[in-house]
Amino acid sequence: MNLRLLALAALLPTTLAAHSATLLVHHSDPAGDDHGDGRLIYPRETIYEAGDLDLRSLRISEDGDQLVFEITLNQPVRHPSSVKSGTLGGEDLSVFARRGFYAFNLDIYLDTDRRNGSGQQTTLPGRGGRIDPAHAWERAIVLTPRPELMHRQLREAVAEAGGSDEAGADNAVNTSVHFVRVVRVRGRSLSFSVPQRFVGAQALKQASMVAAVTAAQLTIPAELARSTRWSSQSTATSDGPGGRISLGVAAPEAGQPATSMGWKGGRPPPTAIVDLLAPTAQAQASQLESGRLVGIGGAAPADASATGPNPTPADAPAALLSRALALLSGHATPTTSTMSTRPAPEPAAATAPAGGAAPAPAAAAAATQPSAATPAPPAAAGAATAASTTPAATGASASPASGARPPQSPAPRRDPAFLEEQELRLKSLRRLRESGLISEEEYQRKRKEVIDAL
Repeated sequence: MNLRLLALAALLPTTLAAHSATLLVHHSDPAGDDHGDGRLIYPRETIYEAGDLDLRSLRISEDGDQLVFEITLNQPVRHPSSVKSGTLGGEDLSVFARRGFYAFNLDIYLDTDRRNGSGQQTTLPGRGGRIDPAHAWERAIVLTPRPELMHRQLREAVAEAGGSDEAGADNAVNTSVHFVRVVRVRGRSLSFSVPQRFVGAQALKQASMVAAVTAAQLTIPAELARSTRWSSQSTATSDGPGGRISLGVAAPEAGQPATSMGWKGGRPPPTAIVDLLAPTAQAQASQLESGRLVGIGGAAPADASATGPNPTPADAPAALLSRALALLSGHATPTTSTMSTRPAPEPAAATAPAGGAAPAPAAAAAATQPSAATPAPPAAAGAATAASTTPAATGASASPASGARPPQSPAPRRDPAFLEEQELRLKSLRRLRESGLISEEEYQRKRKEVIDAL
């Protein structure tokens, strides 16, 4: 008996602590609406199964200095190590997803000031949606299987598109976007915490919320090109989702492909969103068909009669992010003020293989599929400026002075995301070689490039 009392006493503080959180928000979502605007269909392979991307509820609680988010899906969350695909190679998906889930991304956009037209009206790249001005967001929370890599990709893209240095882009991203890095998976639920220094409990309670589920990319391309596209058919128009980078979202493809969401009908869906937190399936279909998303909950807008374009945010980080998101998502064209003069690194895909061998199909497609809607890359301005000051342009000899070292490219950052990127590139290269898509010679050459970068 004494032993039982001691055991109960030992468990009591933990039990009380687990129930000390205060529920702030609870939203439910209809079952069976994981088909976007009604035209999305699950792939042929069982990597995704019906219900895997079907959001059923979202609960947010306050626990000390943290906000605890819990989402529930229609099906139990499958661990990446339990899933393999013949199309993707013999390795299980834990090679690419290390947070206990792999199938989806969840974005939560919060309009914390509830002022009509104040905030960001563009979703993150790859999603393809626009937020109604009455619900424009100040904070975004992103749950994705590869948070470090996606954070790095967004930071570099914002720097390039917004014409900023890396420190400015990092500040702009971190101020407005939180990538979740610690996730707990249990049955059909995933839970994670967000510090209140990013968004406070009071701001959350009055915030309007847009929550959107998209299918996650299951692999990382060997080249990991910065300007990842949806597909060769997609454009940055109302006829289909567009964007300069995908930021971890797998683009829906026509028909029923093997490993990604498909779509039926005569035109691609406006967004890649599979499930949207909405009161009814009809409300979801209406929003996703138009590509204009409306938040739920929160206080009434402070100025419900205000109309017009989104004003430029007052603070510099938000303004930088706004410019970059509009350009990256295909909702703006680049100008001199938004184009970086920093030359971009040469894509490895443009390098001809030794011995005249053809490049890998994936790399070749990236190098040979320009989009008419895609503006010239920001590096063009820097390249033109550099060309006017080269020795050839000034009449000087093009040969470097004796003993002088040629200019060196800056060394890549060795942060965890960079190391993960190189590891995934090596695994992808090996998979391409084993599938016969690249030659042994090309595999060894590109493998050496990756190792040299380390």
